[in-house]
Amino acid sequence: MQKLKLYQFPRACSRVILTALEEGGFDYEDQVINIMKGEQRSPEYLKINPDGKVPALIVNDEHVITQNASIQLFLHGLKPTAGLLPATDDPVIQAQQRADLIWLSSTLHPIVRQLRMPIHFTDGDPSGVQAKGVEKLNAALPSIEARLANGNWWYGEDWSIVDVYLNWCLTIALSTGFSFAENPAIAGHFAKVMEWPSVQKMMAKEEADIQAHGIEFPA
Repeated sequence: MQKLKLYQFPRACSRVILTALEEGGFDYEDQVINIMKGEQRSPEYLKINPDGKVPALIVNDEHVITQNASIQLFLHGLKPTAGLLPATDDPVIQAQQRADLIWLSSTLHPIVRQLRMPIHFTDGDPSGVQAKGVEKLNAALPSIEARLANGNWWYGEDWSIVDVYLNWCLTIALSTGFSFAENPAIAGHFAKVMEWPSVQKMMAKEEADIQAHGIEFPA
């Protein structure tokens, strides 16, 4: 059995990995990296992840895996029966699943970060960066709405960790005042993901971590 330790921060995208670990019933440790206090830039953490970001997963006290999509694929490969992705032996479908995760991490994730933290994308006035993020998200919504209108989940009747990653991205957008009122399939999907048992467990753990570490979030 692999020994797993997750470095995470409540409400960051590491919550997707935390949900995957809960969903799969993995035996794991975790450690909060308080990014509100700059702990992600500490010399100790930079030795683990030189990018200074969460999540980071340590395997057997030796190997470090970073990047959300990569960690998800690793956990899926470690325990395919956990259902993090729909089971298939078809290499084309497997490639499409990887593409979905990569699309979330490389396209949708940066878009919502433009909305939430536009100052990280420019040395000047961030308003144009945020406006461009809104434009990009609005352009992406029709295809997401159409995809979710065809079933309960991203893969139809099969829940997957893709649903959770999408939910996190949408949560970040909502936190900036973005609305999905005109996207009923997206809004319905969002509500269903929030009620999923492993998501509920993750959120309870996050809340406990917030209280234990005295974490305060900006308005």
